[in-house]
Amino acid sequence: MLASVVAALVLLAGAAAAPTERAVSIPAGGGVTLAGTLDLPPGRGPFPAVALVGGFGPTNRDGALGGGGGGVYRQIADGLARRGVAVLRYDKRGIGDSTGPNLAWLDARPLAADAGTVARALVAMPGVDSSRVALMGHSQGGNLALRAARTAPVQRVVTLSAPGRRLGLLPRVSGTAARLLARLVGPGVASATLGRNPVPDAVRAPQPALLVHGTADRTVPVSDMTRIARARGRAGRPTRTLRVPGAGHFLQVEGRVPDRTLDAVAAFLD
Repeated sequence: MLASVVAALVLLAGAAAAPTERAVSIPAGGGVTLAGTLDLPPGRGPFPAVALVGGFGPTNRDGALGGGGGGVYRQIADGLARRGVAVLRYDKRGIGDSTGPNLAWLDARPLAADAGTVARALVAMPGVDSSRVALMGHSQGGNLALRAARTAPVQRVVTLSAPGRRLGLLPRVSGTAARLLARLVGPGVASATLGRNPVPDAVRAPQPALLVHGTADRTVPVSDMTRIARARGRAGRPTRTLRVPGAGHFLQVEGRVPDRTLDAVAAFLD
């Protein structure tokens, strides 16, 4: 009987501490509206906050394909919100509930502008501490976050598995995939997306940055993190790095982002 009561109390405590999700709608360039979710920590704010920029591909705000839920971005947002950080994740233009042409997510130029737009919207949202707002991006989203940080009102930047080279030079993107992209959206968009060197953007971002990368990443080698960190270091930009042992491109180990990784990111953002 006592064990049952204790178990019930633990469940109630967990439910009480759960973050709340708030639907948001953000006007963006070109008549596009970005649909997103703001995960707010339990308790009273204002909270430090971060806008999560998704990586390359037609993934939604949860980090899932085809509109399904339960992706890694949702897992990261929930984990950070439970650690006191509000997280705004959003569907890229042309994906999920965001408006825009079906293939708009293939053009990195408006995606970078959208990251800045979302950050500016986040600053003004209720419950958010406007003096502690950051950008965080996964994979290509990390490059977009660093690019947007030059003009966005953010105090910090976090990259997760971000490439330190042109996307077109990654083994899984070069060759056939690059030619297919050029046929789908034209050589101009393909060049803007696959041919831009992310290192100069990383160097120009003045904010302190935390670069996070899994040691078992087969999509973007962990050496790419070192490339960005060294370039920022030479430019005098404050930069920290975090290697996640055994984690792949989505920073998961046995299907979960390690608690220590979420702890470190939350501490950096707060």
